[in-house]
Amino acid sequence: MAGIRFEFDPTCLPEVMRSEQVRAALRTTADEIVPRAKALARAEISDEFADSITVSEEIRPRGRPTAKVLADREDAAAHEYGTSSTERRRVLGRAAHTRET
Repeated sequence: MAGIRFEFDPTCLPEVMRSEQVRAALRTTADEIVPRAKALARAEISDEFADSITVSEEIRPRGRPTAKVLADREDAAAHEYGTSSTERRRVLGRAAHTRET
């Protein structure tokens, strides 16, 4: 193994990023975040808010795939970041940064 040399070719990166394996890994990570976000939302906000949490997949304009955990409600940003009348909850942010070991 000492004689093996690997050189990364950056021109293949767009193809790698579009691969099914990369997209599946992104989706798996997002799918792991959703139950934590829903549990936090049920405990701190409401069942209806928790039910609005889903995963959205897209390809960015330069070809980078993404898988996002979103709360699809009009008041989602207010609960995430807070306003003068809504307490900051950071449900999605906390769920994304909590890893089960």
